[in-house]
Amino acid sequence: MKVSKKEVLLLLGFLGILAAVCSYFFVWQPTMEKRQALMDENKQLEERIADLQAKSDNKDTYESQTAQMRREMEEIYQLFPVDVREENAVLLAINQELLCPMKVNSLTIDALLQVPVVDAQQEEMPDATYEYEQVEQLENETGTQDAETVTPDYTDDFAGVNPYNLMYRRATLNYEVSYEGLKRSVKNICMQTDRMVIDNISVVFDEQTGLLNGSTMVNMFCIPNQEGKEYEEPDFGGVLLGTNNIFGTRVIRSESNLPDLEEGAEATEE
Repeated sequence: MKVSKKEVLLLLGFLGILAAVCSYFFVWQPTMEKRQALMDENKQLEERIADLQAKSDNKDTYESQTAQMRREMEEIYQLFPVDVREENAVLLAINQELLCPMKVNSLTIDALLQVPVVDAQQEEMPDATYEYEQVEQLENETGTQDAETVTPDYTDDFAGVNPYNLMYRRATLNYEVSYEGLKRSVKNICMQTDRMVIDNISVVFDEQTGLLNGSTMVNMFCIPNQEGKEYEEPDFGGVLLGTNNIFGTRVIRSESNLPDLEEGAEATEE
């Protein structure tokens, strides 16, 4: 079979085009994709290096600010009492009755519980396709790779645990009160020197009495085992204890100012 020169040229041209296409898809395009990936990773490295360099330059400032914030936190926690007992909740209910005023029908006091703490979400770092040699070298040079020299290790304090063993006791007050008394009750709780917060409050209007039937849940906080602090018992000196009418009956007007009865007629004769 004889092949003409023209056909040979066409075949060579086709082979050349095929070689060019194959080199584009199998050589040039993968190389460009890899080059772009390397450029993106280098950009991430540059940003990471700049961030580490800035942190290294401000290392003393970060350490001083961290120590200051920690001192402020310790001062705040010192404001909490070492314990919250049932009598504290009872005194709060009595205080609410006297100052609001309101009629507390019942008081529910829960056991002492630990305050839950939510784990802090860790910052997600971008995935790397190769080792950050430059970053590791900079960390070794500046000492930022050593966690103890850069930032204090607070893992034991703040990683999903309660750093100061913060506890609380919940007291639920069920009461009858006017609208003005309700506002005073909320303000009175906010003015308490002991650390407490209103967890929930709900009221409904009673058409028969014209008052509000309400329920308030108060969380009373404390930090046990504080050094140099002891539990201070509440002062019940100004609280009237007991009652002369144990059945809660109504008092007839004619019963007031009656003289005491003698033990018997014989005592009178004597």
